[in-house]
Amino acid sequence: MTSRPPTSDEQIAFLANIQLLLDEGQFVASYKFALLIALADLAIESEVDDGRELEIPIEKIAEKFVAYYWRQAAPWSPAGRAKDAVVLRQNAGKQAEVLTRVFEVRERVSAYEVEVRRNSREWRSLIAKVKHVVAVMPLWKLQTLKGRKLEFLYENRERGTAIVLKPGVAFNLRQFHPLVTGLARSAWAQFVRQLGANHDVLGQAVDLEEFLFGTPRADLSDYRTILGPLQKDQCFYCDARLRGRGAVDHFVPWRRYPVDLAHNFVLADDGCNSRKSDLLADVPFLERWLRRNEDAKDELTASFIARHLPFDFDVSRQVTRWAYAQVEHTGGQVWAPETTYKSLGGEWRSVFDLSRSSP
Repeated sequence: MTSRPPTSDEQIAFLANIQLLLDEGQFVASYKFALLIALADLAIESEVDDGRELEIPIEKIAEKFVAYYWRQAAPWSPAGRAKDAVVLRQNAGKQAEVLTRVFEVRERVSAYEVEVRRNSREWRSLIAKVKHVVAVMPLWKLQTLKGRKLEFLYENRERGTAIVLKPGVAFNLRQFHPLVTGLARSAWAQFVRQLGANHDVLGQAVDLEEFLFGTPRADLSDYRTILGPLQKDQCFYCDARLRGRGAVDHFVPWRRYPVDLAHNFVLADDGCNSRKSDLLADVPFLERWLRRNEDAKDELTASFIARHLPFDFDVSRQVTRWAYAQVEHTGGQVWAPETTYKSLGGEWRSVFDLSRSSP
């Protein structure tokens, strides 16, 4: 089985197929857009950074669906008409079942990451129902075009508990993650806008995409409680004593990968947090972040479990590795306090290799 990364021609062909899928795919519900985004996100969270195949459990896809549709299960409120708020239709017929299932749970709880996961029976039940929908509906229909099938992502076998992305697919999804997810989100918003049942509700709304995919600011107080003592109330970046509460910063910025995982957070003073903004931090901070998560592994795990916070250090590590690789590949810059900005060389890779081999 090849581990060779796709050639430039193969990468272009992949992007052409993505565009063809969005242009000619048979979309009667928004599931296929969610599925395409889920595959791209899960490719990022994997260790496959070459041309190998990637097996993805259907349950992992179902978990992504719940995260995506949680926000969209909130009622859309037409400007000035809060009393007319309704959940937007996401199916050409009756409401999409996944959205209905998520809405039922959302009506009973108020916080996805904490309250839903805290009730393990409710969480398992929701995931099982969504998993069934994914396995029956979009998984085997995503690659169906008008009059033909385009099986360039995975084979349509309709059995088992997982799919296997074909050689090179995971690499391309990682390489072009912002482009693929951006195209899928734009097409998703357009699909929702064009459904007749939504016309009267949406009117001329211009902020639909923000409603569908924007994320409300999460309550980060639990992270601050954990990180303060761990960092001895010092800024993660400049070591200065924190004034006030400090800012809970995404080490890998939310703009690069919009998933909250507990290991990704650090506590920073307002100045460093503001100057770093949406950039990755320089290599010494990457080394500090890796070492912190390794050295405090047991302490952090116990704290995250106690507060029902979502965490997976291996996934956080893979996302971080991908983010630094992308910046290096594109010739981008990282934030360094002494120079403000600097180019990222390849030395970050040795930091990862050393941390992986450390006892």
